[in-house]
Amino acid sequence: MDAKTLKPYLLDHNATVYPTVGAKQRLAAVLILLTPGDDGPELIFTRRSEHLPSHAGQISFPGGTVEPDDASPIETALRESEEEIGLNRAYVDILGTLDWYTIPSGFVVLPVIGHLSQKQKFKAAPEEVAEIFSIPLRTLLDTSIYKSDTFTRNKIKRRYYFFEFKEYYIWGATAGMLRSLALKLSD
Repeated sequence: MDAKTLKPYLLDHNATVYPTVGAKQRLAAVLILLTPGDDGPELIFTRRSEHLPSHAGQISFPGGTVEPDDASPIETALRESEEEIGLNRAYVDILGTLDWYTIPSGFVVLPVIGHLSQKQKFKAAPEEVAEIFSIPLRTLLDTSIYKSDTFTRNKIKRRYYFFEFKEYYIWGATAGMLRSLALKLSD
């Protein structure tokens, strides 16, 4: 699967409309970035630094909170990716988005799908990112890798998805977004 094949499955809007959020919720955006790999497209992931106040040490996509100066959530995803992994946005083609994704920690996140036309050397911002790595897209599109479990938070039982790849345990919103993408593409 390549970027041209993927694009028709994504939401085709400019993502300038924000959802209504509760008083304790914050808007955010992440960049699900396809990059050329040796055996086809790969997706870029980060392992968050251990000292961060939320989601420390977890596997995620580059991204973060929408700032007042951001023109759109797409702008947020690109800005945060520049800050976190040294992405050169000039080479990113935005393919579309998935649906807004609400997570228990209070974020309402827009997954933005982008394609990098050429390989790029990334550099982790150590205050936010401990590691940058990639996983082949074909691995992530296999819906059988996604397992589910539950946890209880604030007396509410919640289901989450997870999978393992090499030494990485990827769960929660990141795995949920990927599973949504895989299911959308398997239709």
